[in-house]
Amino acid sequence: MKKLLTLFLLILLSFSGLAQKQRPQEEQLGIQYFQNAEYDKAAQMFEKVYNSNPNSYIYYYYYQTLLQLGDFKEAEKIVKKQQRLSPKTQRYKIDLGYVYETSGDKAAADKVYMDAIKDVPAQENSVKELYNAFLARKQYPYAVSTLERGRKLLNDNQLFTTELTKAYTEMGRTDLVVEEALNMVKNDDNSKLSNVQQILQNLLAGDEDDQRFQAAKNALLRRSSEAPDNYCYMNLLQWIYQQHRDYADALLIAKSIDRKYKGEGARVYDLACEAIASKDYPVAIEALNYLIAKGSESRFSTESRFMLLNVKYEQLSSTSPIDPTQAQVLESEFKQTLDEFGLTKSTSEWTRKYAHLLAFYVNKPEQAIELLNQAITNSARDPKEKGQYKIDLADIYLYQGNVWDATLLYSQVDKDLPNDLIGQTAKFKNAKLSFYIGEFAWAKSQLDVLRAATSKFIANDAMYFSFIISDNEAEDEETDEDSDEGLFASDAKSNMPLRYYAKADFLMFQNKDDDALQMLDSILILDPYGKLADDVYYQKAKIFLKKKDYLGAEQLLNKVITDYTYELLGDDATFLMAQLYDYNLKDSNKAMEYYQKILTVYPDSLYTIDARKRYRELRGDFH
Repeated sequence: MKKLLTLFLLILLSFSGLAQKQRPQEEQLGIQYFQNAEYDKAAQMFEKVYNSNPNSYIYYYYYQTLLQLGDFKEAEKIVKKQQRLSPKTQRYKIDLGYVYETSGDKAAADKVYMDAIKDVPAQENSVKELYNAFLARKQYPYAVSTLERGRKLLNDNQLFTTELTKAYTEMGRTDLVVEEALNMVKNDDNSKLSNVQQILQNLLAGDEDDQRFQAAKNALLRRSSEAPDNYCYMNLLQWIYQQHRDYADALLIAKSIDRKYKGEGARVYDLACEAIASKDYPVAIEALNYLIAKGSESRFSTESRFMLLNVKYEQLSSTSPIDPTQAQVLESEFKQTLDEFGLTKSTSEWTRKYAHLLAFYVNKPEQAIELLNQAITNSARDPKEKGQYKIDLADIYLYQGNVWDATLLYSQVDKDLPNDLIGQTAKFKNAKLSFYIGEFAWAKSQLDVLRAATSKFIANDAMYFSFIISDNEAEDEETDEDSDEGLFASDAKSNMPLRYYAKADFLMFQNKDDDALQMLDSILILDPYGKLADDVYYQKAKIFLKKKDYLGAEQLLNKVITDYTYELLGDDATFLMAQLYDYNLKDSNKAMEYYQKILTVYPDSLYTIDARKRYRELRGDFH
């Protein structure tokens, strides 16, 4: 008898195991039928599995299959069965309503939906579950009603703000998103600011026609007028202007807040830094002047004086032609500041810029030379500082056409600091000097050494000029290094496109941009489809940018990007195009497109890190 009982149990276990094996097979087969839109076959498989094991996973496959077949009676039956098995699960109520709605019984569906909202428990999780069920069915008004009911039940009007704004966004109700977000700081609760910013940031993403920005701005202006003492509204108004890169209006708000709350100017200083990064120099200058005028009231006053010199210098040097009046005013401001603070290590950056300003922009090279010689004497104990001044002095000699003195100084710095960035910079400039005067073989030999430089920028530039020489120097040319042919020789006849390009580069170094354009055009006339064509277009684009001919620069860069994608300047042109859209044309979407192109087409580019960072900033990742 015991043996028979044991045998019977073994048989039962074997059948049980077989059934467990069959169920997964039937389940997988049902899913396969469902995915292939063979709903009749799928229903047969799911019915077997569901009846033996009515878990939520199989339920949803079976439920969806029945809806696809239009078998609403059976769908209603299994939903009600699932409700009995799990009466606290809110989403099954919406499943039932959706069965009625799909079958065409809108009144029955609405009743189920309204009853679900009425009966939702006073628990956050239950409210959110019901809301998500409505959201999944795109029943946005019911989703909103659920959250409003939840607030009432839980007696907290600050609950579910994120969920409400999401539903309003799906409904296209920008006005309600903004109002809901701003209600979070209606009581001037500064701790909620970051939450509001996140909601508005999500709202403004992809706002191509600026309508969402306008809605948010107008709401903030209205609320700020109604509640002028609400710090959060003012703070958000400044922030939203900055999101829109409207730094002029942002500055008005920043100064107003700083005055009202008697601040040290930190808010204005941060805005000045952001404006500088976005190359909005007029706003940066106004902000820095405000901080300087505060004097001892602001800890940023002295720093702002030096920053102001930097901004004005950058503004001047990125413009063509140079405004002589602006250059002279800046000269006076540099002199006044350096007379007050002296020629010290801490002011070396501005001493160098002042010397460059004197030589290159106000035609006072001798005064610049005297200033740098004095700085070199003062920095005798610091080889690196001394080396920097020597390079600047050599630049001025080269600007004057004094090749011998320039190369002598470059060579001294190269010898004194061979393994330092300063020494490598001097070596590169010396190689460029050889390039300018037509000593291409010597220049290339130095450039090839620098391709292993520790600075990626120097290594990249060295590689570029080395390739320019090797690609464009005549193969049968025997350059006589003692023939005095080159940049400063009017009788040079050989290898003219490369010599013209060298001369154009030198003219750009001298800020003689119109002469450089003529020289670049000469190359295209001489050899319109030659190996230097893309280089010529790129250099012309850089000059057009300085001249603020942005459409002309765009056309030239587009030619390089389109026709010379995989040439040496492909990534340079793409990155410059991104910056053109970013800082000059103020088209963030186009800028992001070209920054992203750097990441995808040129992943090994020197600009990859900067492109990724700026792309994320424009996308709003850091706000």
